[in-house]
Amino acid sequence: MDDAGLREVFRGDLSAVEMAGAILEDLGISTHKRWEDAGGAQFMAAETAMVPGRTAVLFVPSIAYAEAKEALAGFDNPEPDTVSELSTEIAANRGKRRGMAAVILFILFAPLAIALISLLVVVIGGLFH
Repeated sequence: MDDAGLREVFRGDLSAVEMAGAILEDLGISTHKRWEDAGGAQFMAAETAMVPGRTAVLFVPSIAYAEAKEALAGFDNPEPDTVSELSTEIAANRGKRRGMAAVILFILFAPLAIALISLLVVVIGGLFH
C-alpha cells in the first residue's frame, strides 16, 4: 500500500546520513532527518547532534521508498580504497616480504654469531693451553 507517510530508508551517524540525504536530494527524492535515542525516533523541533552516541535516521516518503533503497544499496558497504591485509597485492608480495625480513635479520645477527663463535674459540683454546 503506497501512501504519503514516511519510511525509514537509512540510519547511521550524522555525516553518513547527510551524504545519503544528498544522494537522494540529487535524485529528486525529498528526505527528512530525525535523531534516535534509546526510546526510538525523536520528532521534536529542539533536536541536537552534539550528544555522543546518537543515531541519525533518514526518512523518505513511502511512495519513493523503493527508488531510495535502490539508490542507497551500495552506500552501506562501499569498496575500500585502502590497501589492507586482504588485498591481492599484499598477498602476492608475501614471499618477498619474508625474504627481505630474513636478509635484515641475517645482517643484524651475523656479527653477534661471529662474536659468539670467536668467544667460544678463545675460551676452548684457553682451556687446552
